[in-house]
Amino acid sequence: VEVLMEIFVYFRANELYFSFSQLNNRLNLILKSLPNLVVVIKEGDNLNSPFLSFFNSFKKIFIKVDILFGICHCKSHCINGGNYLYEIYPTLDNEWRSNYFREIESLIYRNNYSQLRSLILPSTSPELTELIFRGEFPNLINCHLGQSKSILASLSSSIQLENIRQLTLREQNGNEFEMLLLVCFSLVYLDFSCLDILSPLMFISRCFPSMKYLRLGRLKNFFFHDGRFNFLLSLFPNLEQFSLTADQCRGNVETIKFKKIANYFRHQCPLLKILILCIHMQGHMRRIYSIGSFKDLTEMHPLFNYID
Repeated sequence: VEVLMEIFVYFRANELYFSFSQLNNRLNLILKSLPNLVVVIKEGDNLNSPFLSFFNSFKKIFIKVDILFGICHCKSHCINGGNYLYEIYPTLDNEWRSNYFREIESLIYRNNYSQLRSLILPSTSPELTELIFRGEFPNLINCHLGQSKSILASLSSSIQLENIRQLTLREQNGNEFEMLLLVCFSLVYLDFSCLDILSPLMFISRCFPSMKYLRLGRLKNFFFHDGRFNFLLSLFPNLEQFSLTADQCRGNVETIKFKKIANYFRHQCPLLKILILCIHMQGHMRRIYSIGSFKDLTEMHPLFNYID
């Protein structure tokens, strides 16, 4: 049995089922007892396949987002010196059939909540989101939920999700970011996007030293020099990679002083290796590609080698 266990670790659940399940009953019992099953599903896969009902539980459920979205925008950005931007999830979301994620979530059985370690989904139902943030999955570590309804109603300061290390949430409200940090205080990787302004952080009185990879977008009416951006960076002293996509405020144009931004990062995030700033300022330009207008809005710094 121990030898078989060592062999089976190299197979996914569907491969185990179709290769070994019909040999004999003894082997079936061994297969069903495997503790670290991983299911990988691609768009078009039959969710009524017998292998899904054969096994009692899965440790990881992974939806192949590169297949679902046609072209995967998830990539590693090569930087001189051998560093790479660590991206788990695509940078862009596409619409997904609303009935399909419910079929996938049917694979998650209540009596196996405690066994699930990893969820990678393109979108998530409000019901599953609420269960996660109510603490029903106590051993969940990697939690990439993609497009999801607002999680504010599911968050409570009395519930601490200390085991979650990686989290992706899209299309949230800006006032949910602070509560999310307070609830998931041990995050190493956070990919958070909202549809409005990132609300001021009023209740955070501590930093989050575990955070190393942070991606925020697409924030509306964003200001770099009103003090809030500097305070945001101070919360993550060990940050190694940071990506920010933001829209400038049309009603109050801010001159972006990159020298000051560089100083913010130098003092608040001394371990930072990779920085990506995507600033949308077309509303302030007569032509999108007007370099002259761009120079009027920015003060460049030798820290930046080029503008894309």
